[in-house]
Amino acid sequence: MNDYEVTYSTGDVAKDLGVSKTTIINLVKEFNLEVRKNPKNGYRFFTTDDLHKVREIQERIDKVGKERALEDWNNPKTKSSINPVKNVDLKEIETLKEGLSLQEQYNKSLINEMDFLKEQIRVLQEKQMQKEDFENLIVKELPVALKAALGEKDNEISELKEQLGRIEEVQSNRDKMLVEALRQSQESHQQLAAGLSQKNNTKKWWEFWKS
Repeated sequence: MNDYEVTYSTGDVAKDLGVSKTTIINLVKEFNLEVRKNPKNGYRFFTTDDLHKVREIQERIDKVGKERALEDWNNPKTKSSINPVKNVDLKEIETLKEGLSLQEQYNKSLINEMDFLKEQIRVLQEKQMQKEDFENLIVKELPVALKAALGEKDNEISELKEQLGRIEEVQSNRDKMLVEALRQSQESHQQLAAGLSQKNNTKKWWEFWKS
C-alpha cells in the first residue's frame, strides 16, 4: 500500500454493500479473496479492485444464492469475467479522496479559528468582568473616599478660619495699641505745650519791680 492508493476498511465496504462487517469477513474467507492487512494494526484494507470484486460477489449471491455464487467464483471463466475498475474510475475516486482530505483540513482550520475566537471571547468576557468589578468598586468606595476627602478639606478650612481669626485679632489688638499710643502721645504733647505756655505767662519775682 502506498500513500496515493485508495483503500477502504471492512466497515466502509460493509456500508457500501449495505451488509454487516461479519458478512464481509465471511465473504473474504469463503471466496478466498486475497485482501491484505495493515501490518501496524492487523486490520484488513480493501483496494478499489477488492471492493469491486466483493460487490460483484454480493450481487451474484443476491441473484443465485451463495452456493451457486461460490461455484461460479471457483470457475476460472467466471472469475476472469469480472473486470477490474477502470483507471478513470480510480482517478475519480482519488480526486474525491483528495477533495475529502482538503475538506478535512479546511474543517480543522475552521475548528482552530473557532477555538481562537472562543479564547478571544473568553478574554473579552474576563476584561468586561474586571471592568464591571472596577465600576462597582468605584460606585461603592468612591462616595466613602469623597466623603473622607471632603471631611479633611472641611477640617483644613476650619483650621484656616481659626488662624485667620487669630491673625485678625492680633491685627485688631495692634491697631488698638497703636491708637492708644498715638492718643497718649498727643496728650503728652498737649500737656507739654500747656506747660510751656503757662511758663511764659508767669513773671519771675524780680520782674514785678519793672511794672
